[in-house]
Amino acid sequence: MSSDLFRMRTLWWLMVTVMTALAEYPWTFDNDLFGGPDFWGLMNKHWRMCTLGQLQSPVNIDPSRLLFDPALTPLKYQEVQIDAEIQNTGQMPLLQFNNSEIKMNISGGPVSPYSFTLHHIAFHFGRTKDNERGSEHTVDRVRFPAEIQLMGYNSDLYHNFTEAMSQPKGLIGIAVIVDIGEYPNAELRRLTVASQSIVYKDSKAQIQRFRPFSLLPKSETYITYDGSLTHPGCHETVTWVVMNHPIYITQDDLAIWDDLQQTDQKQLSPVYMGPNYRPLKPVNGRLFRTNINVKYKSRTDGSCPSNIYVDMGYRSNPKRSINNTSLNALQRRHANFWSDVDSNLGF
Repeated sequence: MSSDLFRMRTLWWLMVTVMTALAEYPWTFDNDLFGGPDFWGLMNKHWRMCTLGQLQSPVNIDPSRLLFDPALTPLKYQEVQIDAEIQNTGQMPLLQFNNSEIKMNISGGPVSPYSFTLHHIAFHFGRTKDNERGSEHTVDRVRFPAEIQLMGYNSDLYHNFTEAMSQPKGLIGIAVIVDIGEYPNAELRRLTVASQSIVYKDSKAQIQRFRPFSLLPKSETYITYDGSLTHPGCHETVTWVVMNHPIYITQDDLAIWDDLQQTDQKQLSPVYMGPNYRPLKPVNGRLFRTNINVKYKSRTDGSCPSNIYVDMGYRSNPKRSINNTSLNALQRRHANFWSDVDSNLGF
């Protein structure tokens, strides 16, 4: 056999192998596999922004970069109950809604004057068995146990999520940090129970009378920045709103999400879904605005702070003054890390 023919057959075999891999794993959060985040921009011409984009998400939130913006009003939404369906997509659990006649509008804050319609909710988590946390956004390089993302589209300008995701001012992403606590969020508890019915890819479960906005913390404070979807095609059309307070899940409930798998049936060697977060992307000089206007207060009572940022020692004002504390303080967080909100923040 000539060397040229051998080369051609080798290339043909490699192409078949690559195409087979693409068909089996169109994309994944696992960078150790072909189809992981480092490959997204190479896999599909419509996903090139994943590699070339300059406004990609998620990002690390540096408290020293936050700018207080007094024009940032609280988000506006009206609590509703709606039947929903949670699905294992192979990459993440995705919650979608069954009744398009029930409007779930989001307005105010950084997306004013437009109205956005909630489209779906995604859940990102780590793997408790490996002591790996799974939030996509980090704060001062600290990653949290999990993150819920409520994704909506600009219904004033566009007809649906698919149209809006590639257009200016198209999407809103509300990121809610999930931390370990004794009193779990009730709606998150319902999602956790339902997740036991969607262990394998493409499996689904119904949830009746779900209250999506009850997944938001009872707080009006947040930070916001311009970013992208955290999955292919990484469209840079998302106004991100990262809430300043968490919701809670118990350690046992968080471990239940470990069972979710990427495959559509039981395998001898399971391929687990978690951790399913995208690696951090460069900030590239982006502006991070906040409606938190709280001066740093030293703590001598040994108690823990009540929001994500205050223990970092920042002052959220235009001068960007900062008085950093050690990361060890964050690593010693305990169950009431976020307690006594009003007294700690001085509201």
